[in-house]
Amino acid sequence: MGCGGGGGVLAKHILMNAGFFAYVVAIALCSLAGGIIPLIGDWSRRSLLLPVSFSGGVLLGATFFDMIPESAPMLGEGLGWPLLAGFLTIFVLERFVLVHPYPAGAGEHGHAHHIHLGLTAYAGLTFHSLLDGLAVSSSYQKPQLGGVVLMAVIFHKIPDAFALTSLLLLDRWSKGPILFWMTLFAVSTPVGALLTWLFMRGAGDLVIGGGIALSAGTFLAVATSDVLPQIRRFNDADSLPHPVWPLVALLIGLAVTWCGRMIAG
Repeated sequence: MGCGGGGGVLAKHILMNAGFFAYVVAIALCSLAGGIIPLIGDWSRRSLLLPVSFSGGVLLGATFFDMIPESAPMLGEGLGWPLLAGFLTIFVLERFVLVHPYPAGAGEHGHAHHIHLGLTAYAGLTFHSLLDGLAVSSSYQKPQLGGVVLMAVIFHKIPDAFALTSLLLLDRWSKGPILFWMTLFAVSTPVGALLTWLFMRGAGDLVIGGGIALSAGTFLAVATSDVLPQIRRFNDADSLPHPVWPLVALLIGLAVTWCGRMIAG
């Protein structure tokens, strides 16, 4: 009986590890795909408006339907601190480090308002990806959260990688170096996930809840600082068949996340 019980625990442990590695591989592949797409076509910010709006709905849904409700019982009155820390981390990155994707009035290389992305901004975006790894590893400790958070990370990693490649193209980088740096960018979230997975294995509810709440704060900041302003900005008649469609895409993202929560129970 003891051997059988031990074998069952070992099998469960192996399955959890295999599932986790499948998660991080899927994130890396999707992120790399998002970075490659601008290299094989002529895309604009407007082309991404609907999928980015959908990803905003997924981020908000994961935050409010899954991550905050899951971490609240573990943290109690302490919920606000890691939530605020995650939000402010992204705010500081956005304000002082990152170059915003597709800024208004950007000019071509050698012209006024040309953007020099540089390694500083690249490092900032990569650090942001490492925080996504924290979201994946901390939420994977709670099986009901794993799939929803994975979907949220993937759906915002693709436009992030797309935007970063577009900025590098705008700065007249050649395709070879872009592909190399975007490959490193694609593995940054899996690296962050693996590192936090090693440190968080066997952690108590306080640590896991703190990690989930911190990640929820980063999701909330990305949605409110990047996605919602884009929906508000593109409301002219020429941007889309009807300016309501980005809002519809956002609501669909919320609905998909809600349904995932209901299925997970």
